[in-house]
Amino acid sequence: MSLTHILMPVLAAVCVVLTATQMAEFRRPALAALVLAIAGGMLLAGEAASRTSLAEVGRWISEPQRRLDLSALLLLEALLFGSHAVAIAQEKTGFLWRVAGGLPPPSLLITLFFGQVAAMLAVDGLDYGLVSWVCAIAFGMLFAAGARLLRRVLPDRLMRSGLRIVLHTAQAGVGFWLARPAQALPADPAPAMWGRLGVVAAVVFGLMALGWLWQRRSTWNQ
Repeated sequence: MSLTHILMPVLAAVCVVLTATQMAEFRRPALAALVLAIAGGMLLAGEAASRTSLAEVGRWISEPQRRLDLSALLLLEALLFGSHAVAIAQEKTGFLWRVAGGLPPPSLLITLFFGQVAAMLAVDGLDYGLVSWVCAIAFGMLFAAGARLLRRVLPDRLMRSGLRIVLHTAQAGVGFWLARPAQALPADPAPAMWGRLGVVAAVVFGLMALGWLWQRRSTWNQ
């Protein structure tokens, strides 16, 4: 088993905890609406999950292009939702930040889909439609319970935002690691690897700098 296959469950756990921490900011009606949306999405993806095999999941993880796509998704997600966590910690609750905070991270949808695939592969003799309903209800209820538990364990908004920032940093680290070349050149592997990572890092930090300047400009205008 490669390191990529080992990191995927860890990354899935990070995405789940991140979403639960983000949902801890919601009031009960908004939390119920998001849980229903997640459950509905899982039901819609049930047929596709029933046609996905373990071999296809392994090939998807092993493909270099898929890893690059996942890396870009993780880096952009860490930038957007990490900035939202910083804004929440600074008590900035503008309309755009409220919209961003109400959206589930895309990595969660991928995690739920593969979790549904794993559940279907684990059962034997049960109808996949029934398994899809069970997953939709169980996962939705678990997310709601996890969000309420995190709000109780971490009652301070600053503590929850700090946890999100730490997890988004780990998420970005995995994204940088996935962006590495699939196979290093035997002659001189360092320039190719660090060149690609340098471009990705420059883009991410450039966007972070623009976001910081935009926030400072908003503060100066107040």
